[in-house]
Amino acid sequence: MGYLSDTCVPARWAGALGLALLSWRAAAQTSPGWVVKLTPQHLLMSGLWLEGEHPRAGHPRQTFTLGAQLYAGPAGRPDVPFDPNNPNRARTVRGAGLWGQHRFYLGTGSLPGSAQPLGFYLGCGPQVQLFRLSYERREWHDAAGPGELPYLEFGPVTYRETALRYGAAGQAGYQFAVARRGLVDVYAGLGLRASHVQQPLVDSQFQSGPSDYAHGGLFFPAGFKVGVAL
Repeated sequence: MGYLSDTCVPARWAGALGLALLSWRAAAQTSPGWVVKLTPQHLLMSGLWLEGEHPRAGHPRQTFTLGAQLYAGPAGRPDVPFDPNNPNRARTVRGAGLWGQHRFYLGTGSLPGSAQPLGFYLGCGPQVQLFRLSYERREWHDAAGPGELPYLEFGPVTYRETALRYGAAGQAGYQFAVARRGLVDVYAGLGLRASHVQQPLVDSQFQSGPSDYAHGGLFFPAGFKVGVAL
């Protein structure tokens, strides 16, 4: 009997170790890691929007999102059709932004092998953006001639604007898996933001609509994102 009891002790330890390894493996398979997403439609505005989403500790159906925005290149005009008679040419944008969001998922689904929630959600959060904008107009302007004598010249003149805007938005959306670690996030919402613009002319040339760079007031965030779980 003593021999049997002695041999059972290592067996019990081995069994406990095996159960611990299995539970650690299961926890690792559903670890609440990060999901990195790209918002493709902002590429049309020369913007690169990347964000990371992470489940809230102790609240598996809630997540926090932190996003960064970088802009560099030709300035888009998504709110108005192309006008060949528009005097503004060579429109460019450079800028950056930050935004955050707190999400509440309504379903019970999650990405396979991850604790990232899936399904319908509601979210809200703040955002801030800073833009350096420029454009050219062909017009008469002062120029220096021979001997530094002033004269009038007709040609392109560069104008520059600076726009700082900040606000908050609420969204509703649906997130679903498209592969083992991939997902798509479709959303629409409503927001309000303030815009402070420094411009050389009376009116800003970048306020054609709610998607333009210097617009303030109500705006309507909508689109889709593609992401991958890390």
